[in-house]
Amino acid sequence: MFFKRTKASGVTQEIRVRRCYGCGAILQDTDPDEVGYVPPAKFESGEDTLCERCYKLRHYSTYKKTPDFNIDYVTILEDAKEEEALVVYVLNAFCLTGSLLDGIGKYLPENVLVVVNKRDVLPKNYSDDFLKKYVLSKLEPEGIHVKDIILTSSSKGMNIDEVMAAIEKNRNGKSVYFIGAYQVGKSSLINRLLKDYRNSTEKMITTSPYPGTTLDVISIPLDENSYIFDTPGIYNPKSIVSFIEPEIVKYVIPRNEIRPEKYQTKEGQSFLLSNLCRIDYIKGPRTDFTFLKSNDIVIERCKIGKADQAFRQNCLNEQASFRTEKVKDIQGLSKTTCEIEANAPYRIRVVGLGFFDFIGTPGAVIDVYAPKGVRILCERNEVANA
Repeated sequence: MFFKRTKASGVTQEIRVRRCYGCGAILQDTDPDEVGYVPPAKFESGEDTLCERCYKLRHYSTYKKTPDFNIDYVTILEDAKEEEALVVYVLNAFCLTGSLLDGIGKYLPENVLVVVNKRDVLPKNYSDDFLKKYVLSKLEPEGIHVKDIILTSSSKGMNIDEVMAAIEKNRNGKSVYFIGAYQVGKSSLINRLLKDYRNSTEKMITTSPYPGTTLDVISIPLDENSYIFDTPGIYNPKSIVSFIEPEIVKYVIPRNEIRPEKYQTKEGQSFLLSNLCRIDYIKGPRTDFTFLKSNDIVIERCKIGKADQAFRQNCLNEQASFRTEKVKDIQGLSKTTCEIEANAPYRIRVVGLGFFDFIGTPGAVIDVYAPKGVRILCERNEVANA
């Protein structure tokens, strides 16, 4: 094992930093000319936020909403590849599709450990086998060589020893690069790993730009010749988490175990999830919709004919526990039509927000309204309780 047990907890204090959720820069409120700057009042709020540069780029319509990896990230991953280092690819169990990074496979070495974090927010009877098979089905087309897949929860300490053992087994004395999308819990997972262990070298944990890049990377010494590198979270514009304001992300990402909600549904009914999403059952026989989403999101059901008015009220309701200010009416959302082709279980995912399951019938039609750019997936769901 590359860490020694210790009762000291100070080591984790040094890597509890706040990053801009747009570019990954470490936030600071002292120098407006340096990366990561935010005004002092915003910095003191403690909320997730954008640095001033990203805020201006986004709000003045010059922000490039693509998941492309810039030259700095490519530099880091090329170094990992050349070293034949271990990459720990951290995913979010609740939102696997929102934490998968399109196109990253060609930049990764052939030594990848996948850690699926936040397993604790899914119902206990949710299929772990399905989770792993689903991850593999998405990573294999990317050409990613997966050494192992471990389900964990950094908040609960679930399988942390297994994660550490897998890192030690697969790193072969080389460095370890933690990568992942924004809000997968990557840094909190590293903090959990360091809670009961510390390195035995004289080297200190440091935060500095990675050599040859402008990205701030946390370097944690493993031994005299290798490190854990905690890289910034990568922005994924296909997730609703990247669309909404940072202060309401905490309501959309589950903080405790999800309670599935089942509704007997017939055509002509509409379901509203705050002012973030609307689902219309346009055509089909009676069926059950079972929703899995944050317990903070209240579902409202009404007739489709009254859905526009109900949605508008959600947009204007200042007493709501949360709502996005970016959507003023249904015109602020983009429609995706899902046409069902088989008698089979189906799952429709609104990436970053959640999903719902139902038994499909050929010819059934469901319209899903979500912010423009948010990915909607309609998939066959072959695994019971998955």
